[in-house]
Amino acid sequence: MSARSKVLDLLRGPVVSRIRFTFPFWAGNVTIAPASFHRVAQAIERGEVRLNFTTAFPPGVGGQYTSGTPNVLSVAPLIGRTEEGLLLHECTHAVFDLTKTQVTDNEDEAAAYVVDALYFRMTGLRRPCWNNEPHATAGAVADALLREYQAGNVRVPALDPTAWTNLRSAVMLNPQYIWGTAGIPGVLLGSSTGHDG
Repeated sequence: MSARSKVLDLLRGPVVSRIRFTFPFWAGNVTIAPASFHRVAQAIERGEVRLNFTTAFPPGVGGQYTSGTPNVLSVAPLIGRTEEGLLLHECTHAVFDLTKTQVTDNEDEAAAYVVDALYFRMTGLRRPCWNNEPHATAGAVADALLREYQAGNVRVPALDPTAWTNLRSAVMLNPQYIWGTAGIPGVLLGSSTGHDG
C-alpha cells in the first residue's frame, strides 16, 4: 500500500470515525467530527493538499501544515500509532484552513492536541510514549471526552470548559510555541495567522 493510500485510509478509518467534539470560539462553536477528516482526504485526492513525507523537522516538531497554493501537509512516514496521531494533529490544522474557520492559533493548536490524544488513547498507545506537554494536558481532555462517549448522552460532546482552558494555557506557555520554533510565530491566546483555504 502506498504512503498516500495509508493516509487516506487512516482519515476514513474506524478510529477517526469515532473522534467528535465541539469547543467555543468567538463566532459560536466549532465541531470536529469524522466529516472534518473526510474533507481533508478529499482535498488530498483533489490536489488541494499535497503530502510531503519527511523526517526533517526541527527538534520537538512531528509534522507541519502549511497553507498556500497548494497547501502542504508535511508528516513523517506512517510507521506506527505515534506518526498516525501526529498526522491527525496536522490534519486538524488543515480542517480549519480548508473550512476557513477563523479560530485563533491557540485554539487551532489546542484542538489538534485533543485529536492526537484521542487517537493515542483509542488505539492504546501507552502514555509514556506521548506524555510530554502539551500532550499530557490534552490527554486529560481526551479522557473526559472518552467518558462522554461511553455515557452516550450527547452525540457530539463539548469539551469541558476548565480542561479546555488548561490545555490552551499549556499550549500558550510551551516554549516551542512562545518562541515559534515550530514555524509558528508564537501561539498567543488571541492571535490568528488566518485560514484561507
